[in-house]
Amino acid sequence: MSEMSKVAVLAGATGNLGSLIAQALLDKPGVQLRLLVRPQSVTKVAALRERGVEVVEIDLDRQDQDELLNEAMHGAFVVISALQGGPDVMIDAQRRLLEAARRAGVRRFIPSYFSYNIFGLGEGENLNSDILRTFARVADEARGDVEVVQIQIGAFLDRRILFGFLGAFDLDARQAFLWGDGTAEMDFTTYADTARFTAEAAVDEEALPSVLAFAGDTLDFHQLVKAYEGASGHSVTVSRMGTLADLDDEIQRRRQTEPDNLFDWLPLMYWRAMLSGKAKLHAIANDRYPHIEPVTVADYVRNEGL
Repeated sequence: MSEMSKVAVLAGATGNLGSLIAQALLDKPGVQLRLLVRPQSVTKVAALRERGVEVVEIDLDRQDQDELLNEAMHGAFVVISALQGGPDVMIDAQRRLLEAARRAGVRRFIPSYFSYNIFGLGEGENLNSDILRTFARVADEARGDVEVVQIQIGAFLDRRILFGFLGAFDLDARQAFLWGDGTAEMDFTTYADTARFTAEAAVDEEALPSVLAFAGDTLDFHQLVKAYEGASGHSVTVSRMGTLADLDDEIQRRRQTEPDNLFDWLPLMYWRAMLSGKAKLHAIANDRYPHIEPVTVADYVRNEGL
């Protein structure tokens, strides 16, 4: 390791976003990457290990592995979490990461948020956002001298999220679904651009704010539909579903009917947060790293042939 190298510790590298963050960090000169990986998942990072990446086999669910976790933090400049899961992961495991980072004197910790402005929502409006806000409170108590930086990106500009999970579009039927008037601005960023911005923030020598927001594109619903139509060459029928109050009723109805079927009502919680404007990003900081030219909605649609 050269004198100018920075050690970046990454948890969650076997996931979609985590693997992209790993690649983005490797693209930066002077970064020594160290991965925290479950023993049963090490085969998923074999290609990264062949490139000289250090792999620490550890199960963050196990309380008896604190000593190994402490060793994994040795000499690190930044710890990045791309973990995904329920409260046991997003609160408990991330707290252990942060506490270990603090004990080791790590400069910066980037937790796994990578979402819209979670602080614009009230309790109960999105259960996942509630979990993230809970960790934000935990982090305030556990950070010590560690710089905790939340990365916000809006919604993922991806065929599986914007054009899938959210229920905003049915591309097969060429439909888009609107609740409310559709005039609130919404933010969209690809996974790849999220990873690139995260890698830059991870090793930035300057002090960073507690929230860094980046966006590939910012559009209201009507602009979003036009961007899709213009880039795809397909016309879209907008189905007006009702008011935002009607959407609240629909979410409540679905939760009462199938409380355990999260995928029946959780996507609508995200879509409502965006359509209402509550989740809008503030102080978007793309110009902090001007060499990154993020992909727009039209670019993505055109590139993916949607």
